Amino acid sequence: MIAACEQSGRNDLMQVHAPLELSHWLATMKTVEGSKLILLPDGATTLRAQSKPQGQIILLIGPEGGFTPEEALMAKQAGFAPLLLGPRVLRTETAALAGITALQTLWGEFL
Repeated sequence: MIAACEQSGRNDLMQVHAPLELSHWLATMKTVEGSKLILLPDGATTLRAQSKPQGQIILLIGPEGGFTPEEALMAKQAGFAPLLLGPRVLRTETAALAGITALQTLWGEFL
């Protein structure tokens, strides 16, 4: 992580947390301020339709095979807005890169 931050010119290290069950993590997210987005193939809106966020952005990307309907519902109940990146279903590792790239393309540095 340090080498990646040095390469990209970041002055602050990102936080890395231990893995949690999705339901436990979503419970902690209910009180977190910021723009919460979840990538879903049937997302209700596109990124361009979103207003530029003020503050932090939390981007939730599903596992291989996607979120179950129950998991997607839990995320929505925790304040995550369903987001569609485009017509293709991306692999998890590709979705993360595409999502962050799209955020930075539209809004630049957002922290």
